[in-house]
Amino acid sequence: MKMKLFPVAAMSLVLWSCGGSGETEKAHEEEAVVETVAEDQGEEVNDLADFKFHTMIANLPSPLETFHLISDVSVGMDGVGLTPTAKSKELSTMSSKAYGYGMYMTDMGFMAYEHQNQKTIEYYQTCRELAQALGAGDVFDQTISANFEENTSSEEKFVKMMDEAFNAMDQYMVDNERFVNATEIFVGSWVETQIIATNIVMDEPLNDSNRPIYNGIYEQKMHASNLMNVLSEIETELNDDVVNHVEDIMMFYAGFASVESISKEDLVVLDGKLKSLKAALMA
Repeated sequence: MKMKLFPVAAMSLVLWSCGGSGETEKAHEEEAVVETVAEDQGEEVNDLADFKFHTMIANLPSPLETFHLISDVSVGMDGVGLTPTAKSKELSTMSSKAYGYGMYMTDMGFMAYEHQNQKTIEYYQTCRELAQALGAGDVFDQTISANFEENTSSEEKFVKMMDEAFNAMDQYMVDNERFVNATEIFVGSWVETQIIATNIVMDEPLNDSNRPIYNGIYEQKMHASNLMNVLSEIETELNDDVVNHVEDIMMFYAGFASVESISKEDLVVLDGKLKSLKAALMA
């Protein structure tokens, strides 16, 4: 699947609007956000530096893996409902903003793969606003804003940019001992990715064409278990409802004996469980 070059005039307008004389003020605001969040998460969370945080995260899939699967399969957007950008205005807590950032980054990537230029720009703007709210606007600008127009000319460049953006945000959060926010961003991107994959094949039985996506769903049997291992280290800092939903999804994935055992009914149930988790993340 080939990417289309985004209209230069439209992209230039978006990138121009991101600059201006308010950069110094923005930097002070972001520093204040970082300090406030670090205090809120407390000393107990800082002890996570002694755990194998990076090792556990490394064992979990990036949304980019699912994008690769989708790019090799002829898929359409019918039935795939992404998160409306307007919902971002309702995210009032730092946790919901972190979850939302992960979701919207995933949606931005999916829209780019689907050549939905205007939608991609809308998700880009939403992601940038959430990054600023998380005190990481500079990280976003350095990895995405500065390269957005140039790197959307090809699928390869876009994937590299997205990968660098995810890694840079994760590193920024870890460097500032914001392990909870780092994990929340990942959970948001993970659940959105699984909803997209599930909805793509919801009405299609397993066949040679869509087998890569079915395989990706089946592999969550392992990844969901690894995700629970990560959450177990910080579950006292998370909403119980979120942890319970993830555990429920992990147990459901565990019931798949093989990729061939996944039925249409299973996908319907899985979709419901994933969307229930998503609702809890955005509450």
